Amino acid sequence: MSVSLLRFKVISQIIEQIEKSSWVQIAGPWGVGKSVIPYLIHSELNKPLLVIASDNHGAEEIYEDFITFTSEEDCAFFPPWETLPTDFIDPAEDIVSERLHLLTRIISGKQVPKIIVTSIRSLLQVVPTREALEKQRLQLNKEQEYNLEDLTTLLINSGYQREASVSQHGEFSRRGGILDIFPYARELPVRLEFFGDIIESIREFDPETQKSIAPLEYVDVILKTEKDLIIKNSSLQQKNCLLDYLSRDTLIIWEEPLNIFEESRKIESEFGENLYTFTQDEIADKFRELKNIEIASLSLPERSAPRIIIPMDSLQIWTKNLNEFWEQLKQWDIEQYHVRILCNTHSEQLRMHELISKQGYRLDKDSFDLKIEMGRIRPGCIYSDEKFVLLSEKELFGRKFVRRRGRFFRKGSRIYSLSDLKPGDYVVHEIHGIGKFTGLYRLENKSSDYLAVVYRDGDMLYIPVTQLDQIRKYIAGEDVTPNLDKIGGKTWSKTKDKVRESVKQFAEELLKLYAKRHHCKGFAFSPDTPWQRQMEEAFDYDETPDQYQAIEETKRDMETPQPMDRLICGDVGFGKTEVAIRASFKAVMDGKQVAVLAPTTVLVHQHWHTFQERMAGFPIRIESLSRLRTTKEIKQVLEGLITGEVDIVIGTHRLLSKDVQFKDLGLLIIDEEQRFGVRHKEQLKKLREHVVTLTLPATPIPRTLQFCLSGIRDMSVINTAPNDRLPIHTCIANYSPEIIKEAIERELRREGQVYYLHNRVQTIEYTAMKIQQLVPNARIGIGHGQMSKNELEKVMTAFINREIDVLVCTTIIASGIDIPNVNTIIVDRADRFGLSELYQIRGRVGRYKHRAFAYLLIPSDRALTKDAQERLKAIQDFSTLGSGLQVALKDLEIRGAGDLLGPEQSGHINAVGFDTYRELIEEAIAEMKGQPLIRKKLPPFETTIQARILDDYISNSLEKMQWYQRISTAQTPEECEDLIEELKDRYGPIPMPVENLVKIMKSRVLAVDLGVKKLVLNKNFLYIQFDTYHPVSTLRKKYAFEIFGKEIEMGLEEYPYLECSIDDTPEKYLNLLITYLEKLHDEGV
Repeated sequence: MSVSLLRFKVISQIIEQIEKSSWVQIAGPWGVGKSVIPYLIHSELNKPLLVIASDNHGAEEIYEDFITFTSEEDCAFFPPWETLPTDFIDPAEDIVSERLHLLTRIISGKQVPKIIVTSIRSLLQVVPTREALEKQRLQLNKEQEYNLEDLTTLLINSGYQREASVSQHGEFSRRGGILDIFPYARELPVRLEFFGDIIESIREFDPETQKSIAPLEYVDVILKTEKDLIIKNSSLQQKNCLLDYLSRDTLIIWEEPLNIFEESRKIESEFGENLYTFTQDEIADKFRELKNIEIASLSLPERSAPRIIIPMDSLQIWTKNLNEFWEQLKQWDIEQYHVRILCNTHSEQLRMHELISKQGYRLDKDSFDLKIEMGRIRPGCIYSDEKFVLLSEKELFGRKFVRRRGRFFRKGSRIYSLSDLKPGDYVVHEIHGIGKFTGLYRLENKSSDYLAVVYRDGDMLYIPVTQLDQIRKYIAGEDVTPNLDKIGGKTWSKTKDKVRESVKQFAEELLKLYAKRHHCKGFAFSPDTPWQRQMEEAFDYDETPDQYQAIEETKRDMETPQPMDRLICGDVGFGKTEVAIRASFKAVMDGKQVAVLAPTTVLVHQHWHTFQERMAGFPIRIESLSRLRTTKEIKQVLEGLITGEVDIVIGTHRLLSKDVQFKDLGLLIIDEEQRFGVRHKEQLKKLREHVVTLTLPATPIPRTLQFCLSGIRDMSVINTAPNDRLPIHTCIANYSPEIIKEAIERELRREGQVYYLHNRVQTIEYTAMKIQQLVPNARIGIGHGQMSKNELEKVMTAFINREIDVLVCTTIIASGIDIPNVNTIIVDRADRFGLSELYQIRGRVGRYKHRAFAYLLIPSDRALTKDAQERLKAIQDFSTLGSGLQVALKDLEIRGAGDLLGPEQSGHINAVGFDTYRELIEEAIAEMKGQPLIRKKLPPFETTIQARILDDYISNSLEKMQWYQRISTAQTPEECEDLIEELKDRYGPIPMPVENLVKIMKSRVLAVDLGVKKLVLNKNFLYIQFDTYHPVSTLRKKYAFEIFGKEIEMGLEEYPYLECSIDDTPEKYLNLLITYLEKLHDEGV
C-alpha cells in the first residue's frame, strides 16, 4: 500500500539541518502530517526510523499511518509490557510474542523493519541483552539434521511444558516423529516432521484446530521467556532497551515530545529506580549519539536546536453536510491544489469515484490533481504552502476502522456431541436403551477397541469403536439418575412407545406456532442491487467463511415469498451485526422499512452508530427509539415511520408500543431475544407471523435451540473467529482485594479499560468507593439501569471516550456493547449468574487484538451449589473461540431440558434422554406434516480387520476417545478424507489399523445412500446386503465383477445380497469395496 505524496521543498531544509545538528525541531504539522514529514525524510535519506509516541494508543495510530505509506513488512510495532517482571501476573502472551519477534528479526538480520513505532513506556522498559537473546535463539531449518531426543531434552530443560497438544506459548508436544512447538517469539506454533534425525518439513499450524496452515523454510525458537531472560541477566550496570538493538544511523522521531516527557515523569514516579525500567536521565544518555527530530503541532521543548515551521492546518468534518465538501473541492480545484482522498476498502474507493464523477470530475483526465487511493490514516491535514491536502473518509462520513493483522481465520471447535464421553456417564443405545459407560477396552483375540456399557443385573455390552454411532450420552434433568435397562428386555421399547404417544400432542402445539407463517405468502425481495454490492464490499474486514454463508442464506430466504424466520447463532463478536446490516440494506433497497429490536438503551445507541457508519454515503435515514431520546425527537421518529421517511429504526421494547406504526415494515431483527420478557415475546410472536424475521442471539436460549434442532426454525451458525481474535483467559478465584488491584493496574498499564460487574444497585456505590481506595489513580465510573437516561448516557459516553478507566456496573453491559479498548472484566459473585449470562458477560472483552482477561470472583467463606460449580467449570472449559453454541448445549444439560418444556414433558425426557426425545418429536412432526421421516441409519460393518487407534500413535486416552467420537460422527466421504489428512498432519504417517478405522466409516457413509443394510468382511468373503427397495440390478452386479475381478454370487434370502470370496488380504478388499461403492454413487445406480 502506498500513497502518492508530494516531495515538499521543506524536506531539503530539514535534511540540511539534520546533517549539522543532533537535534532538529519541527513545529506545525497536524494529524497525519506528523507522519508524512518523517516518512518523506526517511525516503530521502534511506535511513531507518524509530518513532516514539507518548502512549500506546497514539503509537498504534502512527503505525497505521506508516503501513499506509509503505507496507506491513517494512514496519513493526513494539508494544509495552503491562506488568513488571517482578509482578505475580505474567505479561500477556501476545504482547511478549510481538516484542520478542521484533528483537529476533533484528538480531537474525532477516526481514529487519525499516520503521519501528513504539511508546515511551515501551522504550523505558528493559529488554534482554543481545547476547542473552542470541544465546537462547535456536534456528531450525528444513532438511537440517538434529537429534529429536536431544531437541526434546533441550525444550524440557529450557522450561517448555510437554502437553498432549499445544495451545499456548512455551508448550511442546511430541507424537512419534512429529514435534509441535509454540515458541515465545511467534504468533503461531510450528510443527516439525522428522524423518530419522532430518527435519523433513516445518509448518505453521492453528492452535485451535491443530491443523497446518503454511509451510516454512526455517523457524527461530526462543528457548526462554522475555521475563526469564531479563531476570537472569538483570543488573543496574547492564540495562538494555530497544535502542541497544538499533543501528547507529537510525533517526529518532519524537512525536509531541512535551507529552512524551510528561508521560515518562509519570512512569518514573510509578516505578522509581529499579532493575526493569529506565529513568529519563538514564535513557537520555543513549540518545546523545543518535540523530533526533522533535515534531509537534504546537508546543516544543526549549532547547538550542534549529526549529523549522511547517504551517499545516486540520480539516473540518463534513459528515453532516457533504455539499459543503463539494464546494470546498471546487475551491481547491480553482486554486490548483493536490488532493488525496484515502478510502479504507476497494469498494469504498469505487463508491467515492462514483460520488466524485457525479460532481463532474474526470480523474486522470482533468487538470485537477485529485486522486482517490487506499489507506487508513489519522485525521487529515492541509499544507497550503505546497497546496497539498490529505484526507480520509473519516472527515467525509465519520467512518472509523480497527486494523486486524491476523493472517488466517481461527475456527471455533466443531461440536461433535453435547459432551465428550467419560467413564461413569450414562448412555443411550438405540436398541438396548440406557446403560452406564465404564471405559474403553481391548478384548483378547479381537481386532478393535470396544466401549464397555453395563446394564441392569451387571450385564455388559461391548460395542466396537467402528459402531460408536449407536450410542449417545444420556442428557436429562438436573440430578436425575435414570433406571438401567435390561439387555434383550422390553422395557426400552415400551418406554419409547409411551413417550412417543405423549409427544404427539406436544408436537402439535409446536407446529401451530409456526404453521401460520409457513402457509402465508410474504414479500419476495429483489436480487442484490449494485448499491448493495458496494455497501457490502466497504466492509472493513474480510468476511469469515461461516459469516459469508450466513449472509447468503439470509438473502436467499429473503428472496423467497415465504416469510423468513432465521436464527443467526454466532459467538460474541463474530459478526452477526454485519449480517443484520446487509439484510437491512437489502430490505430498504426494495422500499421496505426495518425494525431492529435490542434489549438495552446502550446497545440501541451503539447499533444506531454502527448502522449509520456502515450506510454512510447512501440516502438512508436511520433513527433510534429509546429513553435516551427526547420527547420531541421520539415524536419526529414516529411521524417518520408513518410517512415512510424513516427507513430503519433501532429501539428497545419501546418499538412494541401501540403508538409505533409503520408505513411498510418489511424486516424485523431481534438482537439477544433471551433478554426480553414473556409479554414482549408474545408481541414478537404476533409480528413474526407476517414479517421477515432475523434473530441474533450470541448463545441461543435452549428452547429456541430445540426448535432449530427439530427443524422448525432455520439456523445459520457463525463458528469462525475474526482474524486477530484471541481466546479470553478465564480465571476463577476467591474474592481478594489483591487480585482486583493487580488485575486493574495490569490493564491500565497497557492503556486499556476495565469492567467491574457488581449486580446489586443498592451497594454499587460502596463497591466503587472500595475500588477507588484500591487503585487511587484510576478514574472510576458507575453505570446501572436505574440511572436517569441523561446520567447513563453521560457515563457510557465518557467510558467510550476513555475518560473513565474502570466502569463499576450491573449486567447492563452484558448486551452487545462493543468497546475494543476494554480487555479486562471482573465479575463479583460469579456464582449467581447463569451459564449463558456468564458467557455473554465475558464476551464484552476480547474484541481487540490483545489477550483479554476475565476474573470470575466467588465468595471464599461459603460453599457453592453443585449447579454453580458446574456453570463455572463449563465457562472455564469453553474458552476456545466459537464456543457459544456449545455453551447453549451445556446449559441445556445443566439446567435440564425438562425445565423449559413443563413438568409433564420433563418426565418423558428423563425416561429416554434428550436426544431420543428430540428424535421422537421430529418423527411426530414429520408424521403430522404427512412427510414420514426417513432417518439415515449407517449399516453395521462386521469385520476381522484390525481397526483401532494404536497406543503408540495416540497415547492419551481422552484424546483417543475424542478421535473415536469424531470418526463416528463423519457424515460424508469428504469428511473421512479430511480426518485422514488431519491425522497425518498432527500425528505423522498413519498406521494401517487407524487408516482401516476411517475407511470402514467411509464405506458405511457411502453405503447408507445406496440402500445397504449390512456389510461383512473377513478373511474368507465379502458380503453386501441391500434393503428391499434397492435390488441387485444388472449394472450393480456388472460393476462388482469389474472391480472385484471374479465371479460374484447374487442372491435373495430375506434381503438381496452380493457375495464374493477373498483370495487376498481383507485390507485390499476394503479398498475395493470403497471403490465399488463410489462407482455406484458416480453412476447413480
